[in-house]
Amino acid sequence: MPTRLRLLDLRASRFPRVLGLCQDNVPAIASAANAVQEQLLFDKAAGEESWVGSYAEIAFSVTRISPFATLPRDIARLESVVVCNQSVALNNQLVEYLRFGNGRMVNNRCRCPDELAVYARNNVPTTTDLSSPPQYIRCYLTDAQDVGKRVLVQGTDSNGSTIFSQNGTVRAQGIFLTLDSVPVTSDITFNSITGIQKDVTAGTVQVYQVNPDTGEEVLLVTLQPGEKVAWYRRYFFSDLPCGCCPTTDCDTGVVNVKAIAKLDLIPVQYDTDLLMLTSLEAFVEEGQSIRLMEADTLSAQNMAAIHHQRAIRLLIGQSSHVNGINDPAVGFFPFANDTWNPIGPRNPNGGAWNTQLGFI
Repeated sequence: MPTRLRLLDLRASRFPRVLGLCQDNVPAIASAANAVQEQLLFDKAAGEESWVGSYAEIAFSVTRISPFATLPRDIARLESVVVCNQSVALNNQLVEYLRFGNGRMVNNRCRCPDELAVYARNNVPTTTDLSSPPQYIRCYLTDAQDVGKRVLVQGTDSNGSTIFSQNGTVRAQGIFLTLDSVPVTSDITFNSITGIQKDVTAGTVQVYQVNPDTGEEVLLVTLQPGEKVAWYRRYFFSDLPCGCCPTTDCDTGVVNVKAIAKLDLIPVQYDTDLLMLTSLEAFVEEGQSIRLMEADTLSAQNMAAIHHQRAIRLLIGQSSHVNGINDPAVGFFPFANDTWNPIGPRNPNGGAWNTQLGFI
């Protein structure tokens, strides 16, 4: 059995048969596979770590001048972050709005080493923000088969007003750019971009900003063939060091970041598309569960629950097989990051309270 499953492997298994589908019915099998993955990935039994195949280690770079990281569409969130080989706190958006918190973190603060942390930000439609507005928007195709396909760019014009256009007989928010063999440019300038949508294409589509005075181009985002809506997770790195080396210049320094990322579900469509989950039998069990859930009888609902539990047990067993049970990952800090922490009540025997271990 391959370590990673393709849609082709699922079609060649008994998965289509237990769902009453023909093996050559690729769209129906792909739809069922996507439903199975969504059910299992969002099940509360997945927990924080989730199933084998749904997480990965990634690496990227940020700078103190621009301490933001915009993640690819196949990443749902970061689970743990290491900056310059040092683990740092990872916070959601609500942390910065706590009543007794220190408020929303901003760039260009006076650096305090204790405040080095990562904060979630709003999702964004481009990997690079629109700069020095107003700017024209230009699209490039990479495959001649995509001539005639359209890209919808939404945002505000040079006056700050929401842009609307006519799409046949329907009013649409944004303007449509029809891809051609030559680059296609918007006829109006944008102050901001709030959304980008496109048709399914054969190749990637690149979206640039174009300076109306100099003609200079800056790449904003590269849209993947199956990507219909551009929407990416962004994080802010508070109080970054100038670099991972002590002598790094703050104006040019690059900070190396590694992280464990929770992957997002990318629907499969073709035989060569890779599935996120890697247990074939879990697919079979959950596929039967979904089929039975569509029946209105009590016995069918009970059987659906049984098949779902079997799928969950298979995934739990696979996680134990791959990651082990007796050797869990544990962070152990006997001296609270190499420093004593005597704050707290005294031990009757004379020891101090350590926030990591208890009485010592």
